[in-house]
Amino acid sequence: QDVICVVNIQHNCIDSKCTDTGTKRVFQERMVTSQTIFVVDHKPSRDFFLNTYMLHNNVHICALVPPNL
Repeated sequence: QDVICVVNIQHNCIDSKCTDTGTKRVFQERMVTSQTIFVVDHKPSRDFFLNTYMLHNNVHICALVPPNL
């Protein structure tokens, strides 16, 4: 009952200067595969992208986001 709306935010890796630290093997159904993915060292940041696709929540979002943003 306390949830007003749901929003989707994405961490801003570019401006936060996050870096690739290497790769790791991908597991599928508890078995290691030959596929690899990059491992990212995310830096602490307050910079996020707000997914505005969910504009039907705009009344609630505007009430929380400062006007200068």
